[in-house]
Amino acid sequence: MKEGRKSNKIVSLVLAAIMMVSVFAVSTPEQVQAAGELSFKGSGTSTVAITDDECAYVTGKENYIKFKPSKTGYVTVTIKNNSTAASGGAAGFLTFCNGSKSPLGQNQEYFDTIGEGSRYYTRTYGVKKGKTYFFKIKSVGGVKITAKAVSVKKGTNNSRSKAKTLGKNKTAKGVIIAGENKADWYKIKVTKRQQVKINYNVKTNGAQYSNGTVSYYNGLKIALYQKNGKPFADGNNYYALANVKNPKDVDGPYYLYNSYTYKKSGIDPGTYYIKVERYNRTSSGYYTIKWK
Repeated sequence: MKEGRKSNKIVSLVLAAIMMVSVFAVSTPEQVQAAGELSFKGSGTSTVAITDDECAYVTGKENYIKFKPSKTGYVTVTIKNNSTAASGGAAGFLTFCNGSKSPLGQNQEYFDTIGEGSRYYTRTYGVKKGKTYFFKIKSVGGVKITAKAVSVKKGTNNSRSKAKTLGKNKTAKGVIIAGENKADWYKIKVTKRQQVKINYNVKTNGAQYSNGTVSYYNGLKIALYQKNGKPFADGNNYYALANVKNPKDVDGPYYLYNSYTYKKSGIDPGTYYIKVERYNRTSSGYYTIKWK
């Protein structure tokens, strides 16, 4: 489904809601309660199905799916169509919540089960062992949600003074936990004058519908810092934003620029730092980085 057609798809959510209420019998209290008690396993892969009869636009109530990870890491959810009535496949909104069912992630992330590309129906969140989370699903039509929980060791490199050394062409992986304002720091040593590139790949979340289009503002920020703790580049564009739409790219190259000769040269040898952090308070996820 092209992004230009998203406006029609959103409008159809309201129309579908009216049509589906007239097509399906309203669920009994027992059915609504059963849907509310759904849960994912704390490890591995598990799937929860919400039928047309149980979807929020028929019952008038969102479906909550409980998740309590057995290990710290990340959980990726994939939402697929499970509707026989919703024209064009099911769509709706997902909110990642804490144990009190208050939003941790973006409130009402838009999803489309037949969108072109995984960014329409796949989301990833950083999670902590033993904490209780809920996925709030508000859909038009039945959906099938598969959760894959992956263990990732959370390091103590949450400040520049505790930065973990990352060798050239070596890959580091990490997780940014939902609801926590903690960055990951890495120390790199440039031994000769060179331009520096940071390759990254992330799994994250965030999809907002506004004015007929879907935009992606959440994600992870990746930036190079000098030894004095200041960003290598000045201004607001010193970092790379890795999001659901653009999860894989290269930050940089970082170089020195001579305003008189208009020539680029490598950065000076020395110690530098790479900082990985959430873009905003609703962002979290998994990442890998490598510099060269």
